[in-house]
Amino acid sequence: MKKIIFSICAAMLLVCSCDLDILPSNSITTDSSLSSVEDAQKFRRDLYITVRDYIVSGPPIYLPELMSDSFHASIVFGNRNGEYYKWEMRSTFGSVESLWSHSYYCVMLANFLEQGIPEMDQARLSNSDKAQLDIILGECAFVKAYTMFVLTELFCNNYSSNASSDYGVMLSDEPFTTPSDQASYPGRSTLAETYDYISRNLSKAETLLGNVSGVEGSIYFTKDAVTALKARIALTKGDYSTAITASTSLINQGTYTLIDNKPDFDKLWINDNGRECIVQLWADYQSLPRSNCYDYVGLQSNGTYSPNYMPEQWIIDEFTSDDIRFQTWFKKTPVVFGTLNSNLYIFIKFPGNPELMPGETISTYLNKVKPFRIAEQYLIAAEAYAASGDAVNANKYLNALRAKRLKSYSSRNYSGEELLTQIKKERAKELFGEGFRLKDLKRWNKGFARSAAQDDQIINNAGSTLTEFLSKSADDPFFLWPIPQSEIDSNPQIRGQQNPGY
Repeated sequence: MKKIIFSICAAMLLVCSCDLDILPSNSITTDSSLSSVEDAQKFRRDLYITVRDYIVSGPPIYLPELMSDSFHASIVFGNRNGEYYKWEMRSTFGSVESLWSHSYYCVMLANFLEQGIPEMDQARLSNSDKAQLDIILGECAFVKAYTMFVLTELFCNNYSSNASSDYGVMLSDEPFTTPSDQASYPGRSTLAETYDYISRNLSKAETLLGNVSGVEGSIYFTKDAVTALKARIALTKGDYSTAITASTSLINQGTYTLIDNKPDFDKLWINDNGRECIVQLWADYQSLPRSNCYDYVGLQSNGTYSPNYMPEQWIIDEFTSDDIRFQTWFKKTPVVFGTLNSNLYIFIKFPGNPELMPGETISTYLNKVKPFRIAEQYLIAAEAYAASGDAVNANKYLNALRAKRLKSYSSRNYSGEELLTQIKKERAKELFGEGFRLKDLKRWNKGFARSAAQDDQIINNAGSTLTEFLSKSADDPFFLWPIPQSEIDSNPQIRGQQNPGY
């Protein structure tokens, strides 16, 4: 079988064999034979760790937030991630290349397992071992669908009637190797082909993980994770019927319940107790890189706060004081910027789990990553029903979420554009800081304009159209991230297939 690997994955062929519940140990390479269940488990662990550290935490999450209308850069931000904040991205940037290369690393590793597991001598394996191998194959299919969807959200146009001609991403079902002939590299597929690839793999995962029941706070991908991803993808495509069916099935089964009080909500976000989480990935202080290290807080060694980015005033104003999200995720405190000292709200959604910071006096902002939460499914159901013209059910799920988050909430019924507006506002609040905002704006074909700061004295380059007053129309080409230049340079099939504007 002809094997291919994208050139920018070539340096990533060492596979960590750390257990999901213990510290990292040794490494193996893909040249090692895949001859046992233990071998397959080692590669599986690396698949999870790579997804956790490079796909669903860090830059792929906070950079889309910084690019949107969520935050203002402070006067002490030192241009950290400033190119994204100012919409001056380039195809040579490390964060762009990292997401691209690690996504394909996951695909190639999954392909390696998909080829190797069926070729193993399974005659002497127990039924439980065989079942475990099927689960690993299901996880491989899920990761292939998930990583390609993540790339599609950031690197491709919205799904539309032009999907058969718009560019998608590069697709492969082949495992690791370095090709001798560059002609064996693939070019970009069409967007329709990309979504077909995602759908095929998700269907495969649905079958193979069909007996893997979901539980709150699962550190593994389950059949419920497949359903959650299916709902997210369907909403993105405008397939509202599928989005409704998938999201409401998760809500109605009752496994994942919304929290309605601050003490329990604190435990979810500070202590990672797993409530509401369809998936909450394992984390450990000793493993590097440390996932989910979002330093939105800016706590200094002297105990003062000096964040690089501050939430805009509009998001503060959207919350009411009795909202448990506002009480948990925002803190009004003295913030020091050089000689300036203002009493402002900082964003503390990811404060760091004390149990994951042994011996530390300053937070490392390490929390367990929560890529799928039931609250998102309520929002998917509400938006899909609203877009389908069913205001009754759209209000039902919108009100159900708000009733759990606001102590004194009374249900309201909206209609038409106001209903969609309210759902969009609720997405902005519930998912704030989790990497959805820019992708939502793009999906809604909606530009944005940054607005008032909490205090314009602490805003970098206040009054500039690159910062505080930056605005972007829905058709701005930089809503799409650039294909990494290293891929363009080394893959002749993709030259001429760069996104516009780069």
